[in-house]
Amino acid sequence: MLLSFSVIDSSPKSWDLLVSQELQEDPTMLLDMLMKSFSWLGTVYVAAIMVIVFSIIFFVFKYMREGFFVLSCLLSGGVSYVLKTLIDRPRPTTDFVRIVEETHYQSFPSGHVLFYTAFFGTLMVIAISSSILKLSWKLIISSICVAMIVLGAVSRIYLGAHWFTDVIGGFIVGVLFVMFTGSVYLRSKNKSTLIQE
Repeated sequence: MLLSFSVIDSSPKSWDLLVSQELQEDPTMLLDMLMKSFSWLGTVYVAAIMVIVFSIIFFVFKYMREGFFVLSCLLSGGVSYVLKTLIDRPRPTTDFVRIVEETHYQSFPSGHVLFYTAFFGTLMVIAISSSILKLSWKLIISSICVAMIVLGAVSRIYLGAHWFTDVIGGFIVGVLFVMFTGSVYLRSKNKSTLIQE
């Protein structure tokens, strides 16, 4: 809430400008393509397909709770839309940053980062709480998920689509989202385990 209030005046903060300048300091065509690729995974249609495909995979292998847990990530889009509308912060402009990717809608919080945190955070919770995965696999999956969240966040700033505070806002809301949906999932899973015992 404090972060939301701090960005309502819409002007970029000193740390916003600093982070954007640092990440955009040495642009290259290859880096532009890589960052666009990471960012592409968070677009509405691609994100929805990722969620649905992973949910179907869990459903096919009879992991119903996990399937619904992943499916709940679709709700993060609604959360992002409501917050963007309420806070109504404009996107970065060419007056301050290099715009590599033209974007629409409001800037705060970053919907991409919110989704990345919700989706990959959900996969992390499933992996860590799994009773069939070895510790090594849990670490590998968790590392990949963390890397995707970080790279997704960096790509949004590099592309000039968001300010640093937008990305932090998306991450915080994403973590809160996973904390809520994850607690429901873990309670359901633990209750099922107790009944079986």
